[in-house]
Amino acid sequence: MFLRKSFVAIGPLLLCLLLCVLFRWLDAFLAADRFLPYLLKGLLLGAALGLVLPVGGIATRSNGLTGYLFVAAGLLGVTLLMQYLQVTGAVRLAVLEAVIGVNGQVVLVESTVAAFCTLTAALHRKRRA
Repeated sequence: MFLRKSFVAIGPLLLCLLLCVLFRWLDAFLAADRFLPYLLKGLLLGAALGLVLPVGGIATRSNGLTGYLFVAAGLLGVTLLMQYLQVTGAVRLAVLEAVIGVNGQVVLVESTVAAFCTLTAALHRKRRA
């Protein structure tokens, strides 16, 4: 019992430590780019947030709304794709420039939420017997 309780406390801590090491590596590896590091950091952060409870051994039940999480993640994925195309110059639409801002912090938050929604929905799908 003590081992399980200690793993609940240490598991997320180890996940956080691994994420910090990955962030330091990404900072050194992708320093020149202005979109990709924020995207990768957000995806890693969202995956880590989605795994905190399962790594800690805490199980949750599905409430039947996992399809909506996939839809939200898809919409955020399309938004991130349009932002990337705008940064690279492949797409220049005045409407997109007025609506979608390309800022590192915005990309980080959008990719974090997209990864969290995708992983949470994937972990809580109804299993077919």
